[in-house]
Amino acid sequence: MRKRRSFRQRWAAAAIAALVLSFGFVKARRASGETPPDDGAPSGLVAFVAGGVCPEGWVTVYDVEGRVVVGAIYPEDVGLEVGTPFADREERLHEHAYSGEVTLVAKNIAAANGGNQSGAAAATYPLAGTTKEATSGLPFLQVAGCVKP
Repeated sequence: MRKRRSFRQRWAAAAIAALVLSFGFVKARRASGETPPDDGAPSGLVAFVAGGVCPEGWVTVYDVEGRVVVGAIYPEDVGLEVGTPFADREERLHEHAYSGEVTLVAKNIAAANGGNQSGAAAATYPLAGTTKEATSGLPFLQVAGCVKP
């Protein structure tokens, strides 16, 4: 299930982000009132760090928690959320539906005059089903998403 944000929602989110950045984060300060040292990273850069704590002067990006982040080609796809975020250390079960067909061809055997009257009948037979639920088993690393204000 895809949850696509409307143009109005994306525009409103961008406007709010711009206001927050222009009023709150451009001049990030410590509790003591000091400006944190410049680390050379450009404003708006998103980084993923181990340890669960963003570097000094950076802010946690909560929108990426529990999600697989992929690049977007089209601007209207930026911020598109699909599915439910993963919980802490979750390996989600999934399954796959399949369908197809098998064709058994006719085979004539000379002098086969035995008693087996229920041999395979030449025909095309449909197959369909669902695989057993399982996790992907892929290794993963949980990291914190951080943005440079």
